[in-house]
Amino acid sequence: MEDLHEHFGLAIKHARLDCGLTQEALAERAGISCRYLIAIENEGRIPKLPTVYRLIYSMHISADRIFYPEQPQEDSERAQLIHMLETCSDRDIHILLSAAKAMLSEQ
Repeated sequence: MEDLHEHFGLAIKHARLDCGLTQEALAERAGISCRYLIAIENEGRIPKLPTVYRLIYSMHISADRIFYPEQPQEDSERAQLIHMLETCSDRDIHILLSAAKAMLSEQ
């Protein structure tokens, strides 16, 4: 069981680093203490499901990234953007769409 705990913590840590987040930033976003995140990443602590959800949601990643880390990852930036879009309001989508159209028209 320790091996599973270690793999879970490493998966969270690698995802956090790939997202460019510090432990402090992710802990704040997920509503947990930095000390608790350190325990998850480095000490084999397994959080309850609501905390796992908040961690994944806060990084805007797929749960597959945590639970199936051995699978090859699709373009992580593209996947992260897609997950971020799913959390946007209609107003945010409109703004982002306008920005993307303007960016693409300049190419």
